[in-house]
Amino acid sequence: MRALPAMFAVVLVLSAVAGAAIPGTASLPDDAVSPDVTINPVSDAYSVQQSTERPSGASVNNQTARNASIRVLGIPSAQVDRSSLVTRTVELGPALTLDDNETKMQIKTLAAIDRIKSTESPDRRQQLILQELTTIEQAAISLRARQETTLQAYGEGKIDSRTLLIRLAIIDMHARAFEDRSDRIQEISKSVSDFSVDSRTASVERELDTFTGPVRQHVGDVLTGKAESTRFFVQTGPESIVLSTIRRDIYVREVYRGDIRRRGSGITSDIEALNATVAAYPNISALQYRQNGTNIVGTDDNSFLVRIRHDRGRLFAFVDSGSQRVFKAFQYRPLDTMEPESTQSAVKDGLKLTAHQTYSGAPVRFTLNDTETGEPVNALITVGLRGERSTAVGKTGSDGSLWTMAPGQAYQVTAIKGNSVVLLTVEPGNPPFVNGNQTQTGNASAVPVPA
Repeated sequence: MRALPAMFAVVLVLSAVAGAAIPGTASLPDDAVSPDVTINPVSDAYSVQQSTERPSGASVNNQTARNASIRVLGIPSAQVDRSSLVTRTVELGPALTLDDNETKMQIKTLAAIDRIKSTESPDRRQQLILQELTTIEQAAISLRARQETTLQAYGEGKIDSRTLLIRLAIIDMHARAFEDRSDRIQEISKSVSDFSVDSRTASVERELDTFTGPVRQHVGDVLTGKAESTRFFVQTGPESIVLSTIRRDIYVREVYRGDIRRRGSGITSDIEALNATVAAYPNISALQYRQNGTNIVGTDDNSFLVRIRHDRGRLFAFVDSGSQRVFKAFQYRPLDTMEPESTQSAVKDGLKLTAHQTYSGAPVRFTLNDTETGEPVNALITVGLRGERSTAVGKTGSDGSLWTMAPGQAYQVTAIKGNSVVLLTVEPGNPPFVNGNQTQTGNASAVPVPA
């Protein structure tokens, strides 16, 4: 994602504690990086165009907040239609579909750019640029309708999780292709004197952002063989979806709450968008920021994107101008920064199996030890909903530890070592929802975990 022109972008930065190590951030994936953030360290203060104003609620010395769980955007239990935890791997059919769609989009983009560049008349060039932007805006409307239809079909049980993930991966790919076309068109528009489409491209790209996400993109990588087999947590509600996974020892979570969007007047400045983000994630403001830790891009008639780097990962929060709330969010959390909320254990056949829980639909760490010596035990671990078939999720290895994704409701874990078997029933905790979300009190309808 490129940076917007100066009229649409403001960089906010906080200094990291001098010489302090920032755990977990070194292994963050490349696509979690915001390359357009300007490094401009300041001392213990927000810098918004030379302003020292802090977002309301910020407290960099609040030790309680620093030790608390980082909140997450989610779907209130009363609105949850369906959830599942599934394993996806490379598939020839979807891979060919994704590759074919991507190739066609690239060809259309090249053709559109060639038509504009080959036109010498400035007036005609302006006309073609505006026509292409209209095409992209109409495509954004179409993508929104496709996403809503897909979420509704899954929630009603008309499609399975496999089909849901494939459709979302295709929508993600199309949205990224249209963003690329918009970028190129904006660049060409600079060659026309007294003509600017910066505001229009900024608005459409913020809209296209709502159809992309790191988990959706990873689904496409898995289906096309660019990434290994992966387990995905999926949860939907009316116009809403939660997707999460573990990728290269990093927990990646994306959430879209279409029911929160209002698209209208409301938030009109970067600092208001930051205030809304801090209100939703108050303890993030107490964490150590990296030097180039925060930046905001947005338009005053659509939404703002607030990107924050902190010492437990990264947050991408999309703030709706109308509702003045976070309606979409990405989080990247290295596993070693996840805060276990509780532990549950079971002992049998000389084995002690322990679940170190975070919350439902998030990573859980299983440890297996010999009850006599306390030494770690390498054994196969299976996970499944109670009364349903279990799926092998991996081995605990030489350190007796395994991270995997937790289902959205109560489940059973089994460790098998030779003739020794220990079974543990786990009641996952509620997600630490952001302000404005109800506390989850019930379980979603479940879909069996496939083998």
